[in-house]
Amino acid sequence: MASMRLGIFIVSALLLLAGNAMADQKDPRLAGLFNQLSKVRSPLEAGVLTLQIGELWRASGSDTTDLLMDRAAASVEQQDYDTALKLLNAVNQMKPAYAEAYFRRAELFMLMDSTEQAAADLSKVVSLEPRDFRAHVLIGKIADDAGQSAAALQAYRRALAINPSMAPVLKRAGELMMLEKDRTTL
Repeated sequence: MASMRLGIFIVSALLLLAGNAMADQKDPRLAGLFNQLSKVRSPLEAGVLTLQIGELWRASGSDTTDLLMDRAAASVEQQDYDTALKLLNAVNQMKPAYAEAYFRRAELFMLMDSTEQAAADLSKVVSLEPRDFRAHVLIGKIADDAGQSAAALQAYRRALAINPSMAPVLKRAGELMMLEKDRTTL
């Protein structure tokens, strides 16, 4: 039964990847994927679903946008953050409703230790795609790093409500819950 379920996931992942030319955070297939993600029973199933979701989020529907995003990713990989930032700024100007570009720029800002700018972009991501669990995790990390455990816990809980299979986030949320509990009993 488990191997059959895995086979179905792999086939559906391949079909999804083949048919995502005009996708983004508004793709109607996302609803079903998020529904499945909320019910997963194994890390493998969750991994396949998060890959499928990520592919849909990345597909902008524009060859130019996809090229700029690829070049930005290559620039980040080469630690050429200035070039990556220029490319992502261009994408955000061209496609202001494309959440993935804001998410990638937020990641870049985090690498550049510009947490205020990262937080602003993450807020934009969540306004465009409230189900972006990655954005909620990064919002939690920013709050956590700033010593704001209650805000971090709230963001991690939002992320886990969407994708309950993120073990490191679940662990950190549990640690923060214990911290908050200790603070309230003092």
